Amino acid sequence: MKRLFSILFAMMLCIALAVPALAADAPLLYDGADLLTERQEYELLRRLEEVRDEYRVDVVIATVDSTGSYYVDDYVEEFYDQLGYGQGPNHDGVILLLSMEERDYRILSNGLAADAITLDEIYDIGDEIVPDLSDGDYADAFADFIELCVYEIDGEINGFPFDFGKSLLISLGIGLVAALIAVLVMGSQLRSVHARNTAGEYTRPGSMHLTRSGDLFLYRTVDRRRRPKESSGSSGRSGGSRNVGGGKF
Repeated sequence: MKRLFSILFAMMLCIALAVPALAADAPLLYDGADLLTERQEYELLRRLEEVRDEYRVDVVIATVDSTGSYYVDDYVEEFYDQLGYGQGPNHDGVILLLSMEERDYRILSNGLAADAITLDEIYDIGDEIVPDLSDGDYADAFADFIELCVYEIDGEINGFPFDFGKSLLISLGIGLVAALIAVLVMGSQLRSVHARNTAGEYTRPGSMHLTRSGDLFLYRTVDRRRRPKESSGSSGRSGGSRNVGGGKF
């Protein structure tokens, strides 16, 4: 049954490459490399469908034996686009693709998912799942991938429950204010010290005789600023933003 499904999906992919409009109902889980048991496929697919229904974002997992003559980056983009993945006009979604022959993984995020899962998050997610992928624990890696994506997507839509960076800045600000107050209090207690504009109090009358005065140029300070570079980003279908990243496992 599983082999039959793989054959049917391969036929569907071939048709999609020729007529993209026919590939609107591609499954969220495609195990072309046959890495999962039927029970694992069932549980993962059920979770993927729950995520799609709750967030209106496709989270997709695909495994293939090889990308053939395609570079893996191009393959994952063609796979996502030609099979019609992504919800809404910006095709919001994210896909994890494994190519077993090359031992490559790629994560592509598109539309709203690209806002939630930037390149930094893609590599963070990769760091989390690669150990399981390397050990052959594919079901665990895929389950972790889903939940890591859900965390980022939910945070983008509903806000994160705890912003560590913001909290750290607030804490540093409070610490600096407290330190400044302490310094001011200690400074106010040094009443015996007063600023002097001249050094007359530190010389003996008649002990210093100036014979010549002049200006001596010592150094100059040059302030250079780096010119900011124009930022550029890749874009997916229908104007949606897109990120693609990954590595070996």
